[in-house]
Amino acid sequence: MTTARSCCGSITSPRPTTPTDLTSLPGMTWQDAFPAPSSPHPGKGDADVLGPDIPMQVQLYRQLRAEILDGLWVGRTGFPGERDLAERYGVSLITSRRALERLAREGLVVRGRGRRTTSPYVPPEPPGDGPVWFVLDSAGSPDAFRPLRVGIETAPAEACRAFGLTPGSALWQCVQSHERAGKPLLVSHHVQPPEVGARHTLEELRTQQMLQILSGRYEITAVRRSLRADNPSPLVRRHLGIAPDTPVLTAVIRVHGGPSGELLEWVRLTAHPELPLPDDALELATGRWAQMERSGAAAPQQPSQRDQRTVDAAG
Repeated sequence: MTTARSCCGSITSPRPTTPTDLTSLPGMTWQDAFPAPSSPHPGKGDADVLGPDIPMQVQLYRQLRAEILDGLWVGRTGFPGERDLAERYGVSLITSRRALERLAREGLVVRGRGRRTTSPYVPPEPPGDGPVWFVLDSAGSPDAFRPLRVGIETAPAEACRAFGLTPGSALWQCVQSHERAGKPLLVSHHVQPPEVGARHTLEELRTQQMLQILSGRYEITAVRRSLRADNPSPLVRRHLGIAPDTPVLTAVIRVHGGPSGELLEWVRLTAHPELPLPDDALELATGRWAQMERSGAAAPQQPSQRDQRTVDAAG
């Protein structure tokens, strides 16, 4: 047993168990070895998934909320009550009670005196015509752009290295909110060499997407993208309404262009958590992921020799 201290008391973690060795059990199927559980919590003792750095009730709330939003309790009975959660996660009754009360306030569970807690929530179907947030010229484009910060200042270390500079270098930057009907869709952090960014006007930054601005001045030869889970800056969190310590999906895009195909822009896009993502298709011949047509019928064709713009999707 291992014990961790936290601001809400101690957590006792059981030692990991040895997985079933199916090779030593002739005739046993995976159905025999792993019978279908009646709930997303098939066993006892999940204290090891909680850490000491964040209050226990917050972690417990997030764990249960993620399961509910993922649809893991649809059609199931036996949603854990206060005592069940306290025993399973090694926390106090007041901690489990506060987590359930928060879920009840959000309408994700129903509680009542003398009744077991239930979760009637059924996740809605994702919209099929949502904006494609990392394809900058999609049909789901924002209708407004709001510059939040513009100027030449110290750039993120990753952007500095992308331009072949040492961390701490000053580059032109624009943090921009992309909105539709007054609702923020994503926040983009653009980093460019000063000689590139200084050419943009405030009117352009308010009315056009950055890729459109760059395309009007340079021949874009490549757009490369990588995806990751990241913790946004306070500025981004404020405009997207993201709670602290909540990692979100982030895209880093590198735009190349000009006669020698040099790097024109490094941009980090952070989407609102509720923004739907597009479907990608794996092109078996190349091993690359590519965005599917909006109808979802087929993957796009490879770029022709005449159109040399490429999108490398890091899967």
